[in-house]
Amino acid sequence: MRDLFFKNLGLKVLALCLAIILWFLISGRGVSEITLEVPIEYINIPPGYEIVKKDRDTVRVSLFGSEVVLRSIKPEDLRVYVDLKDAQPGRGAYRIKKRNIKVPPALTISNVTPSKVNIILDRTVRKKVPVKPDISGEPAPGKEISQIIIKPEKVEVEGPESVLKKISFVRTEPIDISGLDESSISKVNIISDIPAVRLMTGNVDVHIIIKEGTEK
Repeated sequence: MRDLFFKNLGLKVLALCLAIILWFLISGRGVSEITLEVPIEYINIPPGYEIVKKDRDTVRVSLFGSEVVLRSIKPEDLRVYVDLKDAQPGRGAYRIKKRNIKVPPALTISNVTPSKVNIILDRTVRKKVPVKPDISGEPAPGKEISQIIIKPEKVEVEGPESVLKKISFVRTEPIDISGLDESSISKVNIISDIPAVRLMTGNVDVHIIIKEGTEK
């Protein structure tokens, strides 16, 4: 029995090594890695505050796992979020931790780039600002504008405190009075050119009073 075991021992050891190598090759087949660009979600923003600026909207997440699973994975299958529960007003850097990245089962996060994001948090405030009409064109010959009445004269806007400090008025949409020969009143939308500024009132009444022109 002993002789049988040691007979052709070298070949048996070689066969065992080849079997182990083959097993590793087979078991490792079908394992791969991909990198996806995933949107960042910001959660638990402190009440009364908002994000004024952020240096990026997405991060690159590298995943390791079965090729079969990876082939069907899309960015929307992942969730990357930054928890701002303990955030302070002003500029801050916030780490993107692996525990804050939700991925499908059987996949492993191998890398996240970048590992942090920079944001500016500001207090949300409201204030009232006057409405200015945006008039274009000229009335009919022999006519002129006597007065423009806007109701309400002021509207409330909301946004980051640092942004609203720079806002002194808002405008109406363009009002074309070309050829207008009598007074008119219309409901006109108001607009803001700054995305961070939110209008609490959508429109105003604009009363344009026309009179006979003054001869020169």
